[in-house]
Amino acid sequence: MAINKNSNAYIIIYTVVMVVIVGTLLAFLATSLKDKQAANVLNEKKVSIMKAFGSAEENFDDVVTMGYITDGKFAEVDKADAVAVDAVFAKLADLKGLVAAENDFPIFKYEKDGAVKYVAPMAGKGLWGDIWGYVSLNVVEGKVQISGIVMDHAGETPGLGAEIATETWQKKFEGKAIYDAEGKFAVRMQKGGAQNEHQVDAITGGTKTCDGVNAMLASSIGKYEAFLASLTTAVEAAPAEADESAEEVANVEPTKVEEE
Repeated sequence: MAINKNSNAYIIIYTVVMVVIVGTLLAFLATSLKDKQAANVLNEKKVSIMKAFGSAEENFDDVVTMGYITDGKFAEVDKADAVAVDAVFAKLADLKGLVAAENDFPIFKYEKDGAVKYVAPMAGKGLWGDIWGYVSLNVVEGKVQISGIVMDHAGETPGLGAEIATETWQKKFEGKAIYDAEGKFAVRMQKGGAQNEHQVDAITGGTKTCDGVNAMLASSIGKYEAFLASLTTAVEAAPAEADESAEEVANVEPTKVEEE
């Protein structure tokens, strides 16, 4: 008996069978590729952090120490503890969680040739959706500065707000001092062009995205304020300690050597 391919029954059965086959295939692929997808996402985060450090050519696992800032202090996470490490990166994936967090802020430390940098994650809102990134901070001559920054977005306007994800605009942040002379947070994208050591040129036509970046920088870096203050205090105390040591040495009476 010939099958009537034009009948409603045939069309319905054919459609159901195809949906089941395709759905099963997609579910199988999603399951089988889940680990690879997770590994790619993790690697992307590591690469972004290394770019913020300015050391993209180095291996993250070899040179970076990770942990949390808890009550203004750095608490290191043991790299050998896979569960703890996964927990750190899980926080990076939770943009809403990063924004709402009140303690235990993820942070990454890179130290080389006596220089120390810290990378903090950022999260905020642009014109059309989420924006996020990583900012590298270090202390230079007693000032907390941005040594590098990486930003990305979910759907900002190409050629306008989306420019925050380009190297050209990100490099403009390098060397910018975080706080002004009065200790107030001062880094921002400035409409009309940068006017001081804290400001970066805003993107023409991308005002709302720039406003989002400014809010993201202030709120995200603000969470690390107590820790950053401790870094500058340590730098300021070092010369004083050295002077005290030198004074102590100068005041020590020379040892008398008895002649034989």
